[in-house]
Amino acid sequence: MTRTNRLWSSRVQDSGASYTCLLREQYAARLLCATLVGRLPNAMAPVSLLLVAQADHGSIGFGGALSAVYLVAFAVGQPVLGRVADRRGPTLPVVVGAIVASCALGVLACAGTGSRWLSLLLVAVAGLSNPPLESGLRTLWPRILPTRPGLLRVAYALDNGSQEAVYVAGPLLAALLALLSPGAALAATASVGLVGGLLLGLSRPARELRPVAAIERHWLGPLRSPDVLVLLGALVCAGGAVGAVRVCAAAQGESLGIGWFAGALPAVMSIGGLVGGLGYGAQCWPGGQLTHLMLLAFGHAAAWVPMLWGLGAAPSVALVVLPGMCFSALVCAACLVINTVAPSGTGTEAFGWLIAAINLGIAAGSAAAGWTGGHFGVALVASSAAALVLLLGCGRMRARSGDQAVEPLSVSGRRSEAVAPA
Repeated sequence: MTRTNRLWSSRVQDSGASYTCLLREQYAARLLCATLVGRLPNAMAPVSLLLVAQADHGSIGFGGALSAVYLVAFAVGQPVLGRVADRRGPTLPVVVGAIVASCALGVLACAGTGSRWLSLLLVAVAGLSNPPLESGLRTLWPRILPTRPGLLRVAYALDNGSQEAVYVAGPLLAALLALLSPGAALAATASVGLVGGLLLGLSRPARELRPVAAIERHWLGPLRSPDVLVLLGALVCAGGAVGAVRVCAAAQGESLGIGWFAGALPAVMSIGGLVGGLGYGAQCWPGGQLTHLMLLAFGHAAAWVPMLWGLGAAPSVALVVLPGMCFSALVCAACLVINTVAPSGTGTEAFGWLIAAINLGIAAGSAAAGWTGGHFGVALVASSAAALVLLLGCGRMRARSGDQAVEPLSVSGRRSEAVAPA
């Protein structure tokens, strides 16, 4: 059976594939915890920067600009650092990136945002050097689970689902620390990023992972694969739906006269993502990875339809759980597919592009929702576009099913090799 046919129809049988079994695997729990700690700055930094700038300048405008620069620089830096990880191993970009990003945020926490240009420069450096923790861990999963392929789905599901908890806890933690001082929130953001980066980058699996030596490098990296481009295009569109939510929530909250609604709706959607990601990994579902991807994409689009009905606050908060659940599971399925179709030796960069695609979509969705006055139709159109891209692209994948299968993404090129016990 060819690679693409397996993606459509395979079902990995592993009766012991559970979260308990995953966390009992050597290194799994500690690497997941390290990555979650290191990811906290992604959720804390935008809020911390906003609050620091507001305290220094008395306006949220410059804080919003700093947050935007950080997020754009982060999206740009992930595939770049991912390529370094694929060619030099993950330790160098993760450790150096964590140190540089933390130093940049630490200097800003001490100096404040009085100098606008210096602040923008430090924030850009922090975003660009933000270590590739997410893509690095997703590359390490096949390495630390070489004899349990059924656990790989569970690992990606727990990885994606728990990430939603970061985006719920991160802004709350930054806001609480800002009660002491805005600078304290930014300093804490720098500290947790450094700790998480060092824990992952200096771990034994990361240090022992070696790049593939005997492969032909291409300047496009994973982007030379049409299958990867299809997945990235779909994730840009799906991210657009997520990005529209914050603007739509603010607009709906204003029309309802409920101030808390703007924060509650995205938070509840993240909780839905946590439930959806963990639910997807909790059992082995019928069908192959591409089948799951297609069904989740269409489910994500359908889940936005009730949000167009102009319901009250409570029904809207309850219903937004559904697209959150579908989106988290959709990203998990996309990780599994990219794990198979990315050209050998480009795994970390491929996951870096996945992160960049989602963030690009979030930014575009926010802008589009702003232009339309915060209408949930933007989310429906964006998610429907994602389903259409996958419908067309996955059909072409199947048509090319005679193509020679590529190796899994492990940059060591030796997915069957386990990390030696400590």
